[in-house]
Amino acid sequence: MRAKVIATIILALSAWLALLPARADDSLKRVVDQKTLTVGVAINPPWIIKKADGKFAGYDVDLTNALASDLGVELKLVEAPWNDLKARLLKGDFDLIAAGYANTPERARDVVFSNATGAADIRMVASIASLGRRPVKALTAPGYKIAVLSNSTDEAAAKEAFPKAEILSFDNTTDVFAALIGGNAQAMVATSPTPQMAARLYDAKFKLVGGPLLHTPEAFALRPDDIRLVQYVNNWIGARTADGTIAGVRRYWFGGFKWMSRFDTSAKPEQAKPKQ
Repeated sequence: MRAKVIATIILALSAWLALLPARADDSLKRVVDQKTLTVGVAINPPWIIKKADGKFAGYDVDLTNALASDLGVELKLVEAPWNDLKARLLKGDFDLIAAGYANTPERARDVVFSNATGAADIRMVASIASLGRRPVKALTAPGYKIAVLSNSTDEAAAKEAFPKAEILSFDNTTDVFAALIGGNAQAMVATSPTPQMAARLYDAKFKLVGGPLLHTPEAFALRPDDIRLVQYVNNWIGARTADGTIAGVRRYWFGGFKWMSRFDTSAKPEQAKPKQ
């Protein structure tokens, strides 16, 4: 009996001591005192879309707007190349990353991920002409060109599923899309709903191929030392999940394509060269 009491006391003290760093951490106070939540973003529809007037829209824009509002601070969105997001977060350029950023074990070595804000499938969309009459043979042929976002879960999924393909990596989703519709790539592997968007916009040229290659969780990424801010963000996600806020935003951006009428989808994006 005495041993059980001692064990209970030790566990209680351990739990209390585990909270001490969070109490001393000033990351949440920093955001509140500065009256600004600074969020790193990269173009990645429909999570992050840049409008013609230079302003941003998208799923993660709506979520971080709501988060900033509940904190009583202004939201500041800082655009950065996809591959620079993590380094700039760790450098202190922003408080968190929100760009459809998948929680992966590799990234979690350097950053702390919040609780999930959603989950999505990685899929392929391909040129109908490139598939021919024997799609399986075409997809498994050496040199089949697949456009992907560099250093992403999309790239990892494409390399695993199509080991003989020529993977063309780009720094942003706009260039990935441009490579497909411009003919530099025969297919694109991307996180849904981007492949569905391509198939919908250019249904005479492209089609979805097969089922999901991978299912990935999305989350905000924060610095490991910002313990108090991480706690607040996780509590906020829990509260806004319970009251249906996050589900409502998710339905709008992922439940259909009505939002596309708000943006110019007729312009053909300029083509960029893939990374070597």
